[in-house]
Amino acid sequence: MCRLVAYLGAPITPAHLVFDGAHSLYEQSWAPQELLHGTINADGYGVVWYADGRPARLAESRPIWYNSDLRGTLASLSSGCMLAGLRNGTPGIPLDRSGVPPLVFEKWSFMLNGFVPDFRLQHMRALRAELPDDLYAELRGSSDSETLFLLAVAAIRGGATLPEALERVAQTVYDRVGRETEAQMNLILSDGERIAAVRSGTLLETNSLYLAKRPPFAPDGIVLASERLDSGAVWEPVDGHSWIEIGPQLEVQGEGLFF
Repeated sequence: MCRLVAYLGAPITPAHLVFDGAHSLYEQSWAPQELLHGTINADGYGVVWYADGRPARLAESRPIWYNSDLRGTLASLSSGCMLAGLRNGTPGIPLDRSGVPPLVFEKWSFMLNGFVPDFRLQHMRALRAELPDDLYAELRGSSDSETLFLLAVAAIRGGATLPEALERVAQTVYDRVGRETEAQMNLILSDGERIAAVRSGTLLETNSLYLAKRPPFAPDGIVLASERLDSGAVWEPVDGHSWIEIGPQLEVQGEGLFF
């Protein structure tokens, strides 16, 4: 199951987000500590950074350690809003680039740490039927991540805030899957100025998610991560079945979801 990090604050290089810390995202590709499913995250990686209000994406459908140039490439960039992820592919979903996190569309970027069970066989058609025609036309693959992302974009177009959009996506999956079948939904969504996250799923136990305010490698920002990047006391768990939003002034808001 995927690993992810997100950052908002004063500009830093994406290399800090991916490679820094005693338990960096890079290390989590082969040595994750808190996976509920799977053992490694070797089915692809991606990095998104914002420049002039627009997201740029670098993604490959192979293990992150294959790219020996990645650290140098990311060290040459700088941004105040970034997302990065590793993919642990869900069985039955093709491992093409279209499903590698983070995903981008217009000004939005998105990551899913989790899965919709039997997505292609049982739920893909029904969930995608809820997309308006123009967003349906943007689908490039057959992943649950891409589908949930565009459902969130559709909710934002309808007037939802970023947290509201993610809550609506989670509720849509709840209604479709039911409470007796496991679906995991750690969802992260950004517009380049804000980052919102939902930590939830159909079961009481959910994938891990942590918040760090001004960690050592990013003293003027806030980091969200599926696993703590080091053992420092700045890492606080985000409550299960809750949402959180980080604003432009690094203010943090959040509350519980219905479960």
